[in-house]
Amino acid sequence: MICNLTKKTVISTRPVCALGPFQRARGMIRRKFDGFDAMVFDRCSSIHTCFMSIPLDVIFVGPDHKILKTVPNLRPWNPFVHCKKAFYVIELPVGAIERTSSTAGDIVDLAAVADARMERQLADALMRRKTAEGAVRCEEKE
Repeated sequence: MICNLTKKTVISTRPVCALGPFQRARGMIRRKFDGFDAMVFDRCSSIHTCFMSIPLDVIFVGPDHKILKTVPNLRPWNPFVHCKKAFYVIELPVGAIERTSSTAGDIVDLAAVADARMERQLADALMRRKTAEGAVRCEEKE
């Protein structure tokens, strides 16, 4: 769940995190909000809507969980949307920004994004990265 703490509204009840490189690259391309109602990207300050078939509401959030910028009804085929100091990007169905009255300066609860399933996905991704970075060749002892 993602909540706007300032306005006391629920932005998303079923968010998904784009974790791996494939999920991050694909994002909402050839997708509709089916089984989830938000896609969250961390360590992200810009997006595109090329190859997407639906418009989106987009919220750019800083590392302090403060909304920096909202982009309602972002149409497909926009090659570049950016918010310099953003750390998170939340892609939502059109109307979510208006429904929740979310505006720049509001504080959002993104800790809720890390439910048990997402925490597990994150732990798995970190473990794979750590294993790949810290891999050492095993040699037989003589």
